[in-house]
Amino acid sequence: MDQEENALLSRPTQNYNTLDSSGIDISPETPLLPTTSSPPQNQRHRLSGGTGPVLSEIKIPLKFRLYLRDVLLRFLQFILILVFLFTFLTIFKYKAIPDSNDYSDIEFNWRFDPRSYMTPIDNDFGEFNVLLDGHSHTKFSDGRMNPEQLLKWAIANGYNAIIVSDHNNIEGALEAQRIAREKYNDSITVIPAMEYSSCRLHMQFIGINETVDVSPDFPSDERLEEIIDHVHKLGGLVSVNHIPWSNSTEWGYQVGTLPEHPSREKLRDMGVDGFEVINGDTFDWQTYLFVQQNNMLMLTGSDVHFPSTGAYAWTVLNVSNITYEGIMTKLRAKRTSFLFDATGTRPSVYPKKNPSYYNLLPMTLLADYWTSFYSESKGMYSFQSTFCHQRKFVMHWESYFWFSLWCLIFFTCYEIGRILFIKGYEYFSIWKLKIGNRGRNENEEERQVDLVDI
Repeated sequence: MDQEENALLSRPTQNYNTLDSSGIDISPETPLLPTTSSPPQNQRHRLSGGTGPVLSEIKIPLKFRLYLRDVLLRFLQFILILVFLFTFLTIFKYKAIPDSNDYSDIEFNWRFDPRSYMTPIDNDFGEFNVLLDGHSHTKFSDGRMNPEQLLKWAIANGYNAIIVSDHNNIEGALEAQRIAREKYNDSITVIPAMEYSSCRLHMQFIGINETVDVSPDFPSDERLEEIIDHVHKLGGLVSVNHIPWSNSTEWGYQVGTLPEHPSREKLRDMGVDGFEVINGDTFDWQTYLFVQQNNMLMLTGSDVHFPSTGAYAWTVLNVSNITYEGIMTKLRAKRTSFLFDATGTRPSVYPKKNPSYYNLLPMTLLADYWTSFYSESKGMYSFQSTFCHQRKFVMHWESYFWFSLWCLIFFTCYEIGRILFIKGYEYFSIWKLKIGNRGRNENEEERQVDLVDI
């Protein structure tokens, strides 16, 4: 033990009180600056993954940091502008887009006579003196013409009688009847009617003078029978409209335009008086045969909504007096036939363009683009403030992706252009300053030369 103790005592001593934990001498002789010690070089490399400087030592220039802040602010402003535009244009599309045409000043300066080259489809029908349009609309529902314009359209296309039948109201028909009696009594006779419109079928209520309650939008068979009986009590006739259109497939739903449309046989048993066998240019051959076989009222209708629509069919009757009573008597007797030309009348009128629409057209196109990010379908309108099919709403996320990408590209191009403009302006300013300084130096040299000469 004495030898080991002597060996330890003979070793050089070290003052451990002057060493810190890292082995660095902090004795009074050791300078204390810098006061914030930094790790050794090898330790720095360990902190940064073995290569390169420590992350805390990476300094971002102040000018670049300020630029990044400004870019972020501009980008946020850009996003806010897009959000505002999306909200505004969506509301604009559904609330404020005017009609593209102006229907206030239209004239029908022709007289078409279908009798000059056509005869009734029934060869044995005989003479006729009434050419009736059995289905038409005014501005009181979804038509574009006012009642007087509708009368002028009918007269120009060879009709001398017309059933005016707006959706679920009688006001347009009564107004047309009043105007016809006051101004066109020798040219056309108006039969007031209402087109009953629901999600199951459309029917003409012919020869009534009041609006009939049409609720609900999906009536039961019993409710339909009640409505038909009520119209009969009012002295009217009931005719079913455009079965081919009603039963055609509604786009996107794989069901009929008017779902659960009653069959012809069921409608006959419910008590309807007849059917529309031609609607516009569509000849419903199956319904025509059914009417013939069951001795029911047969009507044709233009279903006109727009002044540019042509006439294709004329319901013909032979009455003793071309009056409201005379025409209704023949309709109740179900003694009708029709003329049909699938080509339609040649003359047509085209309304003027609406300046308000074209003034707002850029906004309209932007609204169409914004609302293309989604698809919304509700099916057929019931004309009772509801729709006949389940609402479908589909988001087109791929459109959002590409729109976002294009916005990012646009913003990047804008920033690049902005930088180039600023740098170009700086270089231009420096060049202009150099030119100015050079000019001043030359003037100074000339002045000094002049002084020397003096």
